[in-house]
Amino acid sequence: MNNSGGVLLTGGYGTRLFPNTKVVNKHLLPIYDKPMVYYSLSILMLTGIREITIVCNPKDEYFYKDLLGNGKSLGININYSLQDSPEGIPHAINTALEINSFDRFMVVLGDNFLYGRDFFNNLESNFISSNKLSIYYQKVRNPELFGVIKWDKDNILDIIEKPSQYISSDAVIGVYIFDSNFKNHFQKLKKSTRNEFEIVDLIKDYQLENIDSHYVGRGTAWFDMGSNDDFFNCSQFVKTIQDRQGLLLCSPHEIAYRKGWIGADEIIKSIEKYKNSEYAATLERTIRNEL
Repeated sequence: MNNSGGVLLTGGYGTRLFPNTKVVNKHLLPIYDKPMVYYSLSILMLTGIREITIVCNPKDEYFYKDLLGNGKSLGININYSLQDSPEGIPHAINTALEINSFDRFMVVLGDNFLYGRDFFNNLESNFISSNKLSIYYQKVRNPELFGVIKWDKDNILDIIEKPSQYISSDAVIGVYIFDSNFKNHFQKLKKSTRNEFEIVDLIKDYQLENIDSHYVGRGTAWFDMGSNDDFFNCSQFVKTIQDRQGLLLCSPHEIAYRKGWIGADEIIKSIEKYKNSEYAATLERTIRNEL
């Protein structure tokens, strides 16, 4: 697909996680054995996206570049776009497009974790074939914490952010696919009472009847890291799967290797770079028979 790519949002201050995020960006905190940003970056990579713009705070740019560099070691290309102040998700996306003006692109919120083969197969297929704004949703037990879809039978009637009354249990997850019309819609937005541009308002401006909505059903795990409990529960999930299978979940290095984007030499460099860590040991065990 010509001029397509991904936008990974890692800004914000993570105030709900203070004091943990007082000196470390939320998306660099660990989920079990890897920094959170590895998991959200993996969503883009598993979809086959190799041209990626990461939006971050100016004070965190150094740490992301130290961790990920320009993406060469992962067989991808990473650019960095700086959001000086948190003015909402649409503003962060628009900041990224000033670096790479994609015709079609996927946006992933950096605090989202997704696991499930069928989901990624469908996500990749939709990214390649669809020409509409696409959103994804999953049923949750506590919809009052999310942006929730209000239905009129099978049609989206509205999307309500953190509803005070029950609307539905269908929460919009932090993965979106946009087209080249994004900027036109963004320019029409006004800030909310929170003094931010709201993603829900942007989606509505696309006209709800013209949106592709995709249900993420059973068999796919989704975690939205908004609290310390979320970090703990997601870490437990990752540990359980990895301990059982002896494989790494959401390792950008392994993904790049299995997709043929990097060769054995780059994997060996990464193993040496992270030597003495369980991550390096597991990565080595995972690919040992293939080297």
